[in-house]
Formats: sequence, structure tokens, C-alpha cells
Amino acid sequence: MDLLIAEELLLLAHTPKGKPLVNLELLDWTLSAGVLADLMLLGRIELRDGRIGVTDPAPIGDAELDPALDRLSMREQAPPFEDWWPAMYTPERRARLPARLAERGAITRETRTYLKLFKEEVYPEADPAPRASLHRRVLAALEPGGEPDPRTLARVSLAHAAGLIAKALPKADRRRAAELAGRDRLGSLVAAAFKQAAGESVGRMVARGGLAD
Repeated sequence: MDLLIAEELLLLAHTPKGKPLVNLELLDWTLSAGVLADLMLLGRIELRDGRIGVTDPAPIGDAELDPALDRLSMREQAPPFEDWWPAMYTPERRARLPARLAERGAITRETRTYLKLFKEEVYPEADPAPRASLHRRVLAALEPGGEPDPRTLARVSLAHAAGLIAKALPKADRRRAAELAGRDRLGSLVAAAFKQAAGESVGRMVARGGLAD
């Protein structure tokens, strides 16, 4: 089953029972980066000098990728990554991608009720093969001496930036993941943005007196 990078990241970010492994807002940002990664791998955009430029505006034929490419194509100048990535942010992508995976039989959709009051949509695994295959490919890429292809590098880099390597694959070589992530320009920018955001969050907590000495 061929999946988008964003769909693979979504699988990595959940347990087989559909429980998220990371903060959902962080996941939303990661999925947006996954869309950019797919567009780069397909030769539609490039990241040069920190800006995202369109190299080929031709439609791909994918309902998730084409709108993002169209929006970028409308820009007269290539926008800086730090401006365009936030502009792509939407929690709706986290609803659209599971629906795509459910249509293809990878996961199923369930509505669960807890505390007899609250309902939530969860997407437990229906077919273990896609997740198992993804885990094998990521672990293989982290073996010493391996040379991952660009797609694998993008996958590992974004997963590492979001903290998914440690949570989804606790036995994986994290040092190797960090090494590979450093080779990927997009993943490096995403990791730096997450690190900056985390630092600013702690700074706000300190300023409000939310952290004890």
C-alpha cells in the first residue's frame, strides 16, 4: 500500500488501538510538514535558502497534495518556510487523512464514549500490514551503514522532529535517527521550529510563575 509521508506519520503517531502518542497540535504541524515533504519528493517544490519555491505547478491528482500546491503556485514570490508552514496548519488534515486510510482498509473508524458524557473519534488498526511495513522500513534505515533513499530520509527526519521515533519505536537507534535527520533540510527546519516553540512555551510558564525553582 503506497502512502503519503503524511499518512505514514499519522500511523506512526498512533498505537494500533488508535491512541495518539504525541500532542495533537504537534501532530497537526507534523502532518503539514509531511505534505511539504511529499511535494518536494514529487519534484513540485524545492527548499532553497529557507524559501519554498514551486518548480512544477502541474496537478498531481491527489486531493491532499494538490490544494497545497495550488496555494503555493499562486504566490508571486517564494515564501519563507517560517511563514508558509504556519499558513498550512489545519486540524482538519488530521480528520481527512484517517478517512483516506479507512477507505483503503488500513484503519477503521469508531466513536467511543468515556465518563458517559464525552465522545471521541478513534481509528484503530484494521490491517496491521501497513504499520508493520512502515516500522520495518524505518528500523532498517536506522541500521548502521545503511544509506536511506530521499523518501526514507524525509520520513525518518520528520518522525524524529516530532519525537515519534522514541515513542513509536522505543528500540530504535535514536542517535542514528538524529544523524539522519540532520541531513534533511526540511526535517531540520521543522525540528528547529519545534525546539524554539518548546523553549518559548517554557519561557511563558516561567514568566507566569508556573515553574518552581
